Amino acid sequence: MAIKLYDLAAANPKIMFGPFSWRSRMALLHKGLDFEVVPWHWNEPNIGPKNLASVPVLHDGDNWIGDSWDIALYLDKQYPDKPTLMAGAESQAAAQFVMGVCGAMVFPGAIPVAVYQAFQILDEGSKPLFRKSREEMFGCTLEAIHVGEEKGKAGLATALAPFNETLASSSFLGGDAPTYADYVLFGVLKWVDIVSSYRAIDESSAVGKWFVRLENMYDGYARDVPTVRNTQIA
Repeated sequence: MAIKLYDLAAANPKIMFGPFSWRSRMALLHKGLDFEVVPWHWNEPNIGPKNLASVPVLHDGDNWIGDSWDIALYLDKQYPDKPTLMAGAESQAAAQFVMGVCGAMVFPGAIPVAVYQAFQILDEGSKPLFRKSREEMFGCTLEAIHVGEEKGKAGLATALAPFNETLASSSFLGGDAPTYADYVLFGVLKWVDIVSSYRAIDESSAVGKWFVRLENMYDGYARDVPTVRNTQIA
């Protein structure tokens, strides 16, 4: 049985954009494992025998794993003969540090670009749930969160400044090759890229060049996925 990864889908199920699911997609590609991505909508039932209520969810044989971090740990433990995502405690700590910076800086820079645009591409049944949960989270309407292209690009660039310094002298956050730390950041940025009507990432920056390198890896998997810019939304 092929590994299945459940991801958040738009009204058009070809467009799947969960930021945490993208961390898991890249982890599976890194490991060289065959997998199928299963679209899941906000208004659909919880997933699997564990009744998991959010994505990503990995289904591998008899195993059902929710949460992108747990999925990464599972893949390294279950498939030790495949390329390692995190080699030991130091690599795990580095990935957790990047997770912390993403939570404190990158997500706040990405949300004004992506959240309202993500809402707009959802199926009609999912929109009320998404709006309610996000407006409770942010304490304002989705429309109030949203900013235009110029401010969106500038805010995201500011949030990515610490990573620009690192990637100016290193091909990846993991050094000469990507590790799970790279996929942690990439997942957030690929979410923005898929749902946004414009390319929000400055490709001339160090982060932008790193982002393109990762998009082109694994036979261009991340480069070639459907986005709102190249796919009919509904």
